[in-house]
Amino acid sequence: METPKPTDRHEISFHENARALAVREMRRYGERIIRESVAAAKSRDHPLVLKRDVEYASRLLRTAGRNRENVFFQFIGAGLLGVFVQGFAAEILSGDPNPWTAVVYVLIGFVGIFGVFWSLIR
Repeated sequence: METPKPTDRHEISFHENARALAVREMRRYGERIIRESVAAAKSRDHPLVLKRDVEYASRLLRTAGRNRENVFFQFIGAGLLGVFVQGFAAEILSGDPNPWTAVVYVLIGFVGIFGVFWSLIR
C-alpha cells in the first residue's frame, strides 16, 4: 500500500545536519517514552506494556518541561512573598511607618501570591 502524499504545495527539505539532529532527537525521545512505558507497566506488576502505559509516559514527558517553569514561578513567588512579609512587618513596626512603602510591599506580596498560585494551577 502506498502512503498518501502530503497535500501541502510547499515541500520543505531538511539540511543534512538538521535531519541528523531530528533523527537523533526522535530516537532519544523514543527511548525515553519506551523506558517510561515499561516502568509504568512494571509498577502495575504487568508483563505487557499497554496503550494506557504509553499514553501515561507521553503525558509525563510532555509535562516535564512545564514542571521546570512551575518550579521557577514557585521560587520567584516564594521569594517575593518573603520580601513582602519581612518588609511589610518592618515598615509597620517602625516608629514612623511610610504608607506608600507599605503599599509597595503589599503589591510585591500580591505578585508573589500570583506566582505561587499560577504555578499550582498549571
